Amino acid sequence: MYILKNAIRNLGRNKGRSFMVLMIALLTLTSVILSFSIKTISDFAITRYQDSFCVDATIDYDWERLEKDFPPKITENEDGSITQESSFELPEISLEDYLKYADSQYVKGSKYYAACSFACDTLTSVPDNTREGEEWISLEGMTLDEVLAQFGVSTKEELFDSGMVSENELQRILDSKRDLVGSLIGYTDLSIVDDFADNANKLESGHFPEQDNECIVSSKYAEHNNLNIGDTISISGPSKSDTETISLTITGIYAPHRAQASAETLGDIYGNVYTTFNTLKNSGFHYIWVGNAVYQLGNPEDAELFEKELHEKGLSKYRILSYSNSSNEYTKNTEPLKNISRIAEIFTLAASIIGAAILLLISFFNIRERKYEIGVLRAMGMKKSGVARGMVYETLTIMLISFVLSVLFGLVLTKPITMILMVDLSGVNTMLPPMAILFGAAMAFLFSVLAGLCSVFAVMRHEPMQILAERN
Repeated sequence: MYILKNAIRNLGRNKGRSFMVLMIALLTLTSVILSFSIKTISDFAITRYQDSFCVDATIDYDWERLEKDFPPKITENEDGSITQESSFELPEISLEDYLKYADSQYVKGSKYYAACSFACDTLTSVPDNTREGEEWISLEGMTLDEVLAQFGVSTKEELFDSGMVSENELQRILDSKRDLVGSLIGYTDLSIVDDFADNANKLESGHFPEQDNECIVSSKYAEHNNLNIGDTISISGPSKSDTETISLTITGIYAPHRAQASAETLGDIYGNVYTTFNTLKNSGFHYIWVGNAVYQLGNPEDAELFEKELHEKGLSKYRILSYSNSSNEYTKNTEPLKNISRIAEIFTLAASIIGAAILLLISFFNIRERKYEIGVLRAMGMKKSGVARGMVYETLTIMLISFVLSVLFGLVLTKPITMILMVDLSGVNTMLPPMAILFGAAMAFLFSVLAGLCSVFAVMRHEPMQILAERN
């Protein structure tokens, strides 16, 4: 205790020197804490923006490669006009493949819009409202002879050569049920359902599906089939092998808000039944086609890696990813924050090194000035350890005061400095981060250790008589 009290008295006796060391330590620790705070806050702002930012990626055709590998056939017509025809057929991407592609470390979330036709023993489709002179013919459920007669050919080969129907399409037609009465549409997010996103359809009563096995139907479909909210319909899939049914509870009724002419061109538009994507996915129905699949990437820099992963999972080389929002927006918002973070990191490192060097230099000169004092204390019988402890206590006391003051300055200055450097701070805590306080404490301890080692080295190095002799 005596050594500690004497160390504190020594600080008072040497006010000028102690104040100089205190100010240098205070400036160094304040600079370190403020710069580390700015780095921490900017890093948090980047993370927050990354969490909220998504690059919407969809699978599209690689038209450049298709045109290269399947050059269009150019035909000069009799009237001198030019006709270009491209002939290629890519396999459809199945729902299972879309789901497989979404299972990636680069995907934050995904949105789907998919559909398939359905059959029902108790429902009928709304009668056609085709214009006079027009006729709408459905191929589903036709026999092979009926399909051939419809296209005016006699063999399947002629049908395929005509390009009107592919082999896969013919197989689906022959396997489909004849009396399909509507389309079951499953979605994960209403924003990707164009008919509702652009207000072509509007909900008139009830609510959108909130749970699986709920659905909404059009007002004309409900009127035609005498359906009301709360009713349950049992439907089966479009394939002849779809013998199982699922039950859907009607929770809402919508009405088309298109122009009347376009809305009533085909009566079967009123047979669209909207449900949750999981309901459609788990239905087990055949011939589900995906109208839209959006993969949300949290980091634009992962786009190329994600596309490479898709090709490794079997995506055709003739398909690529297209993006609804480019990485420019991401770069525009994060690059300034990254620059601030890098500058703050460099400043933190520089302030720590320069501050430590200055404090060591001052400690060195301080020891030289107090060399005679050390010799007197040693000559009076004080042990080396006691003298060294006294000088370490002085350093620790100064560092403790400097640290407390630097934290107070940090609490006051962090927010205004951060607001000057960063424009958009919505949702970001600009108070002094706890990590900055801990880092400042660590640096104060490091400075104390370095200065203390310098004092201990000076005390242990010389004998008292040698010090007094040099003084004389």
